[in-house]
Amino acid sequence: MFPYNDYSAHFVLGVIYRRSKQEVNEYKKYTIDDLDSITSVANDFTFLLQEKWKLATDKPGSGNTKNIGSVKNIDKLINGKGSFSNRSEEVFDNYWMNYYTKDMARAIDSKPPYTNLQEYDEWVRNLKI
Repeated sequence: MFPYNDYSAHFVLGVIYRRSKQEVNEYKKYTIDDLDSITSVANDFTFLLQEKWKLATDKPGSGNTKNIGSVKNIDKLINGKGSFSNRSEEVFDNYWMNYYTKDMARAIDSKPPYTNLQEYDEWVRNLKI
């Protein structure tokens, strides 16, 4: 049995596709002999495999949780060009381990130490002083 926390990287497998413009009769019944003539509901597939930190942004994926957001530009997704891609996985980990939502900060009667990478850089500089 494999331990759940034993991994060397966290990868994201993405599938990008276009919906078919042809109208499809969803109620029509097909047989195996019809397989070659069935209209596909999707086409123009692109697959991507990137490490999670290379796709991440410095903003949460939703407004009220600590879900890590990702870039939305397809070229940036395919090429792993998120906000941390020119930094390191260690910076990504440190950023998100220390990131506070407003609700988290309010629960400890504080405010978030940073809300973006520029503020994070300042926060890190102040820690070293």
